[in-house]
Amino acid sequence: MVTPYLVFNGNCKEVLDFYQKVFESDIGSPMLYGEYIPEGAKTLPSDLNTWVLHAEMQICGTNFWFADEIGDLEKGNIVRLTVTVPTLTDAQRIFDRLNENAEITLPPTETFYSTFHAALTDKFGIDWNIVAEEAPNLK
Repeated sequence: MVTPYLVFNGNCKEVLDFYQKVFESDIGSPMLYGEYIPEGAKTLPSDLNTWVLHAEMQICGTNFWFADEIGDLEKGNIVRLTVTVPTLTDAQRIFDRLNENAEITLPPTETFYSTFHAALTDKFGIDWNIVAEEAPNLK
């Protein structure tokens, strides 16, 4: 499955509220950053704990993902395509193939929600997230 992923810089709650009214849709799976600090983040906003880490919304039959992202965002670079596959092996295979002349923006990593999450900009300028549905074995 490929999911449109819209990213913002601290105003994702406002965006979600707006789209909820426009499309008369429910916000699903809302998660805030809380105590989570993204690996490699250098300068953190003081209100990061209130930013949206992840939310979902059905818009006209398509599932969209939303989040606030630390970094420089401008109009035009706020859309990512997210490939969700069952396993780490599937995710690694797709990442390796997309990685031809690509710029890695998030090296493959295990997170609290997945055995594999990586991001890159492919050689054509398309931003991709690759996520395995497989949950890590947390102890």
